[in-house]
Amino acid sequence: MNNTSMKPKISHKKMIEITRSAYLLGLFGGVITLAVSLSLLMKLFNIEVLQLSLFFQVSVFVHLLISILMLISVYLLRKEHHCFGGSVMLLCVSIIGLTIASGLLIGPILGIIGGILGLSEHEKLIKHHLE
Repeated sequence: MNNTSMKPKISHKKMIEITRSAYLLGLFGGVITLAVSLSLLMKLFNIEVLQLSLFFQVSVFVHLLISILMLISVYLLRKEHHCFGGSVMLLCVSIIGLTIASGLLIGPILGIIGGILGLSEHEKLIKHHLE
């Protein structure tokens, strides 16, 4: 094999520039969802726990889990080899969050848009590698 035929990998700075819009939308969606989840968690601890139904307690922790998973997937968007996985994870978690109305619906909608943008940006990264 000839070393001159191998193209240089995309620089980290260029990759961050390409994935910036998906990262910001996913980050805003994750932060909004986390803020709503934490405010619900504070209400859970301010009210006597015996008065709350088990459904409310479980839903608060599910909302918190969704927001944490959204933020983890946004972190993966910034990694070159995990951009596709982070985009798919953000898209799936945001769809689940949308169905249970976490993050006032704004967070998951921003996450869905960010996941779709991440997938299209992953395609740009693939095309850049193939050039």
